[in-house]
Amino acid sequence: MTEASLHLAQLIESASGFVIPERGRAALTALARERAAALGLAGVADYLELLRARPDSKEWRLLLGRITIKESFLFRGPSQFEALARTILPELAARRGGGGLRVWCAGCARGEEAATLAIVVAAHPACRDLEWSILATDVDEGALADAREGRYGPRAVAGVPPAVLARHFTERDGLFEFDPALRARITYRRLNLVEPRLDPPGAPFDLVFLRNVLIYFRPELQQRVVAAVERSLAPGGCLFLGPSESLLPLGSALAPRDLGGCFCYGRATGGAPPVQGPRPPAAPFPAVVAGPPCGSPPLSPAAGEPPSLPERAAGVARGIAAAADLDAARRAAALLRLEFPESPVAHLLEGLAWERAGASERALLAFRGARYLAPEMAVVRYLLGLTLEALGHREAAMREYRAVLSATAPPPAWLDLERLGVPGQEAIVDFCREKLKCK
Repeated sequence: MTEASLHLAQLIESASGFVIPERGRAALTALARERAAALGLAGVADYLELLRARPDSKEWRLLLGRITIKESFLFRGPSQFEALARTILPELAARRGGGGLRVWCAGCARGEEAATLAIVVAAHPACRDLEWSILATDVDEGALADAREGRYGPRAVAGVPPAVLARHFTERDGLFEFDPALRARITYRRLNLVEPRLDPPGAPFDLVFLRNVLIYFRPELQQRVVAAVERSLAPGGCLFLGPSESLLPLGSALAPRDLGGCFCYGRATGGAPPVQGPRPPAAPFPAVVAGPPCGSPPLSPAAGEPPSLPERAAGVARGIAAAADLDAARRAAALLRLEFPESPVAHLLEGLAWERAGASERALLAFRGARYLAPEMAVVRYLLGLTLEALGHREAAMREYRAVLSATAPPPAWLDLERLGVPGQEAIVDFCREKLKCK
C-alpha cells in the first residue's frame, strides 16, 4: 500500500468516522485513481491534496457516497418493529397524551428504514391522534436524493407484507413508489454524525433509530456519537441500535430494556408519575418475512484477491478451541467482527468466544447479531436458544428451538464448528425436538 492511500484512509476516517479495513484498502486506492483521472489529476497524492483543501466540496460527498453501505430493505430486523408496535409506541403515545411524536432515523441511507417507521407509526391505533414526524439523516447526499424520491426495487420491498405493499406502494416501471402522504411526514437532511457539535434539528426525540452505524466507528467515536444521541433523547424516549451493537462497553447513561427478542435503550423519566388511565391498544403487527440479506460491506476486495474471511475465521476458531488464552481469543473474534460486520459467522464466533469466557450476556448480544444477519441458519438459532436458556429466558429459548426446525440453512462449508464442540445440523434438530417435547 502506498503512503498516499494510507493517508487517504486516515483522512476518510477523520471526516466521516468510517474505518476502512485493510481488506478494503486496495479497492480504495483503485477508486482514488479513478476519481483522480476523472478530475484530470496526476494520481492519488494529488487527489488527496484536493480533498484536504476542499473539505466541503462535491467531491467529498461523491467519495463518501461510494464507500458507505446503502443497500438495505424495508422491515429489516422485524423483531424491533414488532416490539415497537407492541410495546414502545403505546407507551410513548400515552406519555404524549395526544401531543406530538418526534422520531430520528440516523444513517437512513436511501430511506428504507424511515419508510418502515412511517408505516408502523401510521398504522398504530395509539398514534392516530398524534402529530408525528420523522427526521431522516445521512452523510450521503446521493442516498438522500433517492430517499426523497421514494422509489424502491423488488429486492428492497421483498420483506413488506403483501397487504402493506398494496396499501402504501404503487408499482411503476418495475419500481415501487412509496406513499406520498407518508413520505411527506419524513424530512430528509444531510447530517454527519462525527460533527464535533452534533445537534440534529427537532430535538428532543421520543424515538431514535441508530442501527448498524456504530459498528463502523472506533470506540472513542462511538462514545462521542452516543453522548450526542443521549442529549437529543427526550425523557422516557427510546433508542434502538443494531442487534450486534451495545452501549454496555461505552459507559452510557441509557438503560437497556429487554423487549423479548430485541433490546432498546431508554432515558429515565426523571421521576415523572406513571401514566394514568387505560393503556392504548397494541397494533396488530403483520407477520413479516425476513427480507434478503444486506449488501456486501463497502469496498470489497479487488478482483483477483482471495477472500480473507474463511482464513481469518479459521484462525479465530482455532484460538477459541485452544482455550489457552481466552482474552486473546475474544480480541481476535472482536477484530474479525469489526472487519466483517455484515458476516453472521463473525458474530457467531464472537459469541462462542464470550460463551467460553463465561460472559453469557455478551454472548447473547453476539448471537442475536448473527440471527439478525442469518435468521435461516439453524446453528445460530440453536446457540442463541442455549444462551437464552442459560440466562433463565426459557420461553424465548423455546422460540429459538422451534425456529431451528424450519431454519434449514447450514453454516458455510468452510467453517469447522466441530472443533468448537458445536454439533452438526442433524444433531441440533434432534436436540431441539427433544427440548420442545419436554416443554
